[in-house]
Amino acid sequence: MSSTNRRDFLRASAAAALSAAVPADLFAQSETAQSSPGAIWDSGSVRHLLPTVSDSRMLIKVSFTAPVEGEPRLHVGDLTVRGSMGDTRGEHWHFYATDLGPGRRYPLSLVGSNGRALCQPWELSTFPGPDERPAQFRLLFLSCVGGHEAMKYLPPVVRNRLLRRALSFQPHAAVVNGDHVYWDLLSPLTSKRLGASPDAERIAGKFDRAGVVQ
Repeated sequence: MSSTNRRDFLRASAAAALSAAVPADLFAQSETAQSSPGAIWDSGSVRHLLPTVSDSRMLIKVSFTAPVEGEPRLHVGDLTVRGSMGDTRGEHWHFYATDLGPGRRYPLSLVGSNGRALCQPWELSTFPGPDERPAQFRLLFLSCVGGHEAMKYLPPVVRNRLLRRALSFQPHAAVVNGDHVYWDLLSPLTSKRLGASPDAERIAGKFDRAGVVQ
C-alpha cells in the first residue's frame, strides 16, 4: 500500500476513531472503579461516552444513568456546544463541535442546564490536517469484542484490562470494527445459543418487535 493510500485510509477511518488524548480510564473503568467516588476518572452521571473526531470536528455521543433535565452543554476549549437529544427520555445526547483546529488537544467538560458538572473534565485531540505529515501515527484496531459472559464470552473486567493494556501504548486513534453485542435473535445458526437461548431470556426476557422503542 502506498503512503498516499495509507493516508487516505487513515483519514477515512476518522469516523470510527478514539483519540489517544482521552484517558484509558474513561473508556474502560471497571464496576469497582465506577462505584468508588473520586477513583480514577470520575464518570459522574455518565454511563457511556463515545467520541469521534476528524481534523476539524468532534462528535461526542453520551448516555447518562438517568434522564437529564434541560439541555446539557459540552465545552470544547472556549467553544460551547448545545446537546441534541437522541431519544425520547433524555438519557442519550450528542454534541457536534465544528471549526476546530487540526492536531490540537482540547479540554472538554460536560455540564447540565444548571451549569453543574455531569462528569470530570477530560481532553480530546483532533487529527492532523490533510496537508500535514506527522512523524509517526500509532493506530489501535479492535474487532468483534464479544457478548455476554453468560454466553461463555470473556467477562467485562477482563475486556477492560485488555483495553487498558492496549491504550497504555498511547495510540493516536483506535478503529473499532465488527459486532459489539453478540445477541442474535433470528439467525438460524446462532440465535439458539445467544439471544434466543434460555439463559439469554432469563437475563433480558423476550424482545417484543411490536413494542414501542423509547
